[in-house]
Amino acid sequence: MSFGILRRAVVEEGDLMTLSEMWIIATAILLAGMVDDLRSRKVHNQLLVLLFPVALGASFYFRGFDGSMMGLGAFICALVLTVPMFAMGILGGGDVKLFAVFAFCVDPTCMMWTLIYSIVWGAIFGVARAATQRNLLTLVRNTYKVARAQKVRPAEIHKIPYTFSLLLGWFTQLTLLHAGGLI
Repeated sequence: MSFGILRRAVVEEGDLMTLSEMWIIATAILLAGMVDDLRSRKVHNQLLVLLFPVALGASFYFRGFDGSMMGLGAFICALVLTVPMFAMGILGGGDVKLFAVFAFCVDPTCMMWTLIYSIVWGAIFGVARAATQRNLLTLVRNTYKVARAQKVRPAEIHKIPYTFSLLLGWFTQLTLLHAGGLI
């Protein structure tokens, strides 16, 4: 089901508040993960173990069984899309798990667009950070190695707190939903 159809159905039923409440919970999940990531440079499993039941309970409370099944679908899609990125060393394990918990609070379409926008934001931050550290050539070389499935020395890896990119990807998605899209 596309988000436009879902949004129309929700608005017609006068239940837009349920959608907004889940968006607030999704935002809070990403904010909590980002604060943890910025503070300690990792997303702790204890935080995720705490956040998942919150997402699960809120989903059943606000969206019922059908909405929770949609959230489960988004959760599974998020894992299917991000686990290979973890295996290639693009994302950290905490980022993958945080995104999956976040995805449980939204529909698969929002999850997908949030991931796409977060990749764009992550690329922008990665290039900006490499440029400020005068490491653009190393970044290009590492990107080439990762694309060819070659090993990159740990000392040469450019790491950014990806949770910030996830949050900005989500904010971009919300902004574009409110504005009616890119065009």
